[in-house]
Amino acid sequence: MAYTIVRIAGKHATFESLTMTTGSERIARIECQLDGDPRLIEGASVIAAHVAHQAGLSDAAASEIAAAASQACTAAAQSLAENGVPSATMKFAAAEFSDRIEVTIEPLPEQWKEAREQHRSGSPATFTDAIRKKLNSTTVDGVDFDLTGGVPRLVLVKKSGAAKRRFVF
Repeated sequence: MAYTIVRIAGKHATFESLTMTTGSERIARIECQLDGDPRLIEGASVIAAHVAHQAGLSDAAASEIAAAASQACTAAAQSLAENGVPSATMKFAAAEFSDRIEVTIEPLPEQWKEAREQHRSGSPATFTDAIRKKLNSTTVDGVDFDLTGGVPRLVLVKKSGAAKRRFVF
């Protein structure tokens, strides 16, 4: 496990990398908190592409999950800004599992609470609808939304080769 705090574009980015083995399954996960600055969002797409390459996905598949991660982070930052949090910080994670890559994006709980208090209409649906509109043209294998502790969370899923082969008849 390693932590790095990098000062980029006058804003902090915090990074954590974990590799775990559970039985026969290896799980690699990179987590960070990043501001809605476009330069940092591009870093998130690089992280997603890196995890995809580590999992053995093709360059095209890695590009697809990276583009989806970038689009989702941009949409999340815009949605939070429209709901009263102009300098939003998001939790971003990219994880490799034996059968898939998952990219998770969620606002920080305190910022989500602030957005909800400032805009009484701010709801998880408001946050997720903005992201859904941006992701209509992406080629990921799944887009899931859920509430974790009252905070909306987006999970992008890209199946790895092993999982795709398992579902072919």
